[in-house]
Amino acid sequence: MDHEPPAEHHYLLRYAKTGDARYLSLHDVRRALERATRRAGLPLAYSRGFRPKPRLTFGPPLAVGTEGLRECVVLSLREDVPPDAVRERLASATADGMAVGDVRRVARRKFGTAWATYDLELDDPPDDLTERVERLLAADSVIVQRDDRKGKPTRRRDIRPGVTELTIGSHNRLHARLSLRDGSIVTPRDLASALDVEFSRVVRTEIETELPE
Repeated sequence: MDHEPPAEHHYLLRYAKTGDARYLSLHDVRRALERATRRAGLPLAYSRGFRPKPRLTFGPPLAVGTEGLRECVVLSLREDVPPDAVRERLASATADGMAVGDVRRVARRKFGTAWATYDLELDDPPDDLTERVERLLAADSVIVQRDDRKGKPTRRRDIRPGVTELTIGSHNRLHARLSLRDGSIVTPRDLASALDVEFSRVVRTEIETELPE
């Protein structure tokens, strides 16, 4: 006789990954948050089956070495806990460099991501950086060549539709809004290739989410 799965309660958690924590991979972050929920005494829900796994649904991963100020993950709990209590209990249990931000209830575990904003620093910006940015924004298409993990060229793709904002700020810093949608994702690495520059520091400042009703 089949049994109904227990009710789950879902919470969208925002967190920062800065300092030494920027070198954590997504796998490391997952393990760190699992440990934090146990230390916080939160009743984390698990998948069913032979090898149950914690119900943690992450947003798009960051490249190792990249900082994030508003990363996102959905925690699924077996019990209904007030969002403020989830935040307070996790805040004292997370690892250094992984500060907990706001927590809100959501209807489901799965969510979409649309855009991300970045602060991108250059130690040695080219003299014509303004002209390079203006050319990119004025172009109908911007083709970049992506390499695989072994450095071999893969496919060419047009990143121009996935760049909606690109401005130059103070202290050799660019501000960019880049696509996170499947099939049109644009990374800071793509943008660096298009501008023919190297970023010395990359900070993802926001992720725009699309939540189910």
